[in-house]
Parts: sequence; C-alpha cells; structure tokens
Amino acid sequence: PRTALFASAALSTLGILGGHFAGDFFLGVDILVTAMLVNFIIMACAVLRLPAHNPALARDVRVLRVRWAQVAVSVTALLGLGALLAVHSWRDLTATVPGWYARSTLVWLAVMAIGTVIYLRETRALAARGGDLRAITSVLPAE
Repeated sequence: PRTALFASAALSTLGILGGHFAGDFFLGVDILVTAMLVNFIIMACAVLRLPAHNPALARDVRVLRVRWAQVAVSVTALLGLGALLAVHSWRDLTATVPGWYARSTLVWLAVMAIGTVIYLRETRALAARGGDLRAITSVLPAE
C-alpha cells in the first residue's frame, strides 16, 4: 500500500504540474471526467457479467435484487455513459491544442498504458510466487 500511495501522490502531483505548465487547469478536470466515465462503464459491465463470473456473489446482491432491473439499469448506463464518453473524447480529440499533452483523452490513455504494464508485471510476479489471482479476487474480504 505504501508504494501505491506514493506512486499515486507522485503521479497526481505530476498531473497538477502538467496542467499548470500547460496553462490549462481544466485539463485535469477533463482527465478526471474521462476516468470516471470509463470507471462507471466498467461497473455497468460488471453488473451484467457478475452472475456468470461469480454466481455466489451475484446471489448476495442487496440492491436491485431482480435481475431484469439490474440488466435494465446497466444497459441504460452503458448507453448513456458510452454516449457521454464518445462526445467528450470526440470534442477533446478535435479541439485545437498546443500539443498532445493537452488532450485529456491521450493523457488518460498514456496513464492507463503505464498502469496496465505495472498490473501485468505484478500479476506475473504473483503467479511466479505461486499466487492465484482468480482465487484471491473471487471472494470479497470481510467488512
């Protein structure tokens, strides 16, 4: 956790400095909006996939217990959030900016690429130590 907190603080600081030096405070806000939209889209996909991926956890759902309601809300979220993300990204990618670093979509993609490399490295290291990621993540920790 310490490494993750330090890395998060360092990258956040770089993001703030980058926005300052680019002269665009709202670049950080746009990156946050992109990240939140994608995060909520992933959550909607997770609700759709949960019964097939983890039936035991799906049976313990306490909010919107009826499956058709879960599907309706998730599909509505996917359509609405997908449209918002498409418009947000299109406006970002077609705007006139001084350089690639001023495009929130590209900055977000770069950060996600770095995060993916770290994730893959760490999951391979876990597997090399004999850890089973599926077993670890299939059960929620106690509250």
